[in-house]
Amino acid sequence: MKTSIAILVLLAATLGGCTDTLFESPPGENVTSCDKHFVGNWRVLATDSKNQDDEMFLIVEPQCKRWRFIEDGKEDEKLAKTTHIAFGNVGGKALLTVKVDEDKPASDSRWRNGYYFLSYVYADKTIRLRAVDDKRIAHRIIDGSVLGRTERVSREPGDKRTGGSSNELHNFVAGDPAEMARVAQLDDVFADADTYLLKPASKAEIFKAKKKNTPKP
Repeated sequence: MKTSIAILVLLAATLGGCTDTLFESPPGENVTSCDKHFVGNWRVLATDSKNQDDEMFLIVEPQCKRWRFIEDGKEDEKLAKTTHIAFGNVGGKALLTVKVDEDKPASDSRWRNGYYFLSYVYADKTIRLRAVDDKRIAHRIIDGSVLGRTERVSREPGDKRTGGSSNELHNFVAGDPAEMARVAQLDDVFADADTYLLKPASKAEIFKAKKKNTPKP
């Protein structure tokens, strides 16, 4: 499937895409396995998506026992097994955390082992999520107000093309749960506008596979 974990949960091409921010620890001690507002059937919408025809859905079973990720009527069972979701609350800010198992250890695994955070609110039967503002976190790491590592790649070695040949930004925020809770409460950590919306969906909508670009017999 082409869908990113972030869009499905939300849930970067995978959460570890070209731009991302990982947090070393969960956001404080007040972390639970479920928020009852997420239980149900959802259509997942990325607010900046250019393709509004994308058919991406999420089913969260009672007590959040199981998360099911569906795109174009097909369920991604591997994604469900390798994605671990929990909920935190710091300073009255509700957070969804996502931890993804690596397929195989990478050379920089110690910088890839962490959690993705999204803030969210539930209102009018819609869940509104905001992703981390990766550029602002990068600046905070550089100026020292947040500890960790940031890596910006705008051109690969040997590339002679004008302009940037790459557009990568990877952040790692280091620290224990108390430090993650502090960082999550900073004013500029999350985006200024909604990144993803979860809207109620029916089972019929979810499992009606799309047939676009299918040649006629």
